[in-house]
Amino acid sequence: MTFMRPSRLLSTINRPLNVLFFGSDQFSIHSLRALDELKRQGSKVGEIQLVTRSPKWCGRQNSVLKYPPIVEAARGLGLREPFLCDSRQDLVDLGDVVRDEHYNLIVAVSFGKLIPAELINRVPFALNIHPSLLPRYKGASPIQHALLNADETTGVTIQTLHPSKFDQGCILAQTRALNIEELLSKGTVSYFDDDVPRATATLMDQLGLEGSKLLQKVITQDLYTEMQNNEADAVEPSYAPKITTEMKHINWNSQDAASLVRRLEVLGPLFTYKKTCPKQKDTAPVLKRIILHQFQIATKQPQLLREPGDFMFDEETSNLLVKCEGSSCIQVRKIQFEGFKVEDAKQFITSLRKRCGKTMAEQTVFL
Repeated sequence: MTFMRPSRLLSTINRPLNVLFFGSDQFSIHSLRALDELKRQGSKVGEIQLVTRSPKWCGRQNSVLKYPPIVEAARGLGLREPFLCDSRQDLVDLGDVVRDEHYNLIVAVSFGKLIPAELINRVPFALNIHPSLLPRYKGASPIQHALLNADETTGVTIQTLHPSKFDQGCILAQTRALNIEELLSKGTVSYFDDDVPRATATLMDQLGLEGSKLLQKVITQDLYTEMQNNEADAVEPSYAPKITTEMKHINWNSQDAASLVRRLEVLGPLFTYKKTCPKQKDTAPVLKRIILHQFQIATKQPQLLREPGDFMFDEETSNLLVKCEGSSCIQVRKIQFEGFKVEDAKQFITSLRKRCGKTMAEQTVFL
């Protein structure tokens, strides 16, 4: 990144900040609202222009055009319609907007794409708000990894935008270490779709609120002009790569009941496999995906379940009991056989012979 001479820096600080804001999700919505609040309060913030991703068709038969959540929030604030940018060239082309409309601050929050150097170098200041205490959990999914690793604390960092790498800028400000259990107990204040897991949604929302307060502090106290790196040597660098589908695949031999419940709350429905036998004779078994939508740690551990992945139907609770690593079990209430709708455990067991064939239905084990 290029840096300004002191005289130019001072002149920039003394005029309102026109902000090009890059965001998409509920975490970023809080920071957008914080900037709008500063704009309404006085002279620190001038214009705010949202930049986000294009809407996508989703739902059954791609019948619903879904915009990023931040679009509705921006409209509620009375901001101008957002710029939709999906490619690197789209972002580079914003340089003309920066020049013509005199934007002097970029703020990127959960945008999901690297802001190119060609655009960063067009403005005096460029900030990123990241939901972890950097350098811990650099990367795309810090919230999920903090929860999956059962961390006790987390926080929010504001850093400068690096022109070529994610999360490699100078740290300007951080929250104190925040207790995750306390944050989760506060619940959500934003609307989330049903497919966003409970724990992830709650931590995203609460850290979004913390990040918005930190952003207001950075702007009102002119901390965004400080280019020194305030990174704490005591914090061990680590990475939080993007969540993949394979992370939702259950390994019965290495994951106990508590860790599986945690993964459900963080990642959403998990999956395993069941062997099935096609109707044709002399054909090899076929693996079908089994998706576990709702389960908890079991209150009982039947002796019939001897090996990880073994399962049985429990008449008393009407749940499916599955043995996990060690001596723990989960009890599954809602489950889905590949190609069929979500159903309760009783219907799953009732239909197992028809779906798997007699021989494979008797092999009550998930893979």
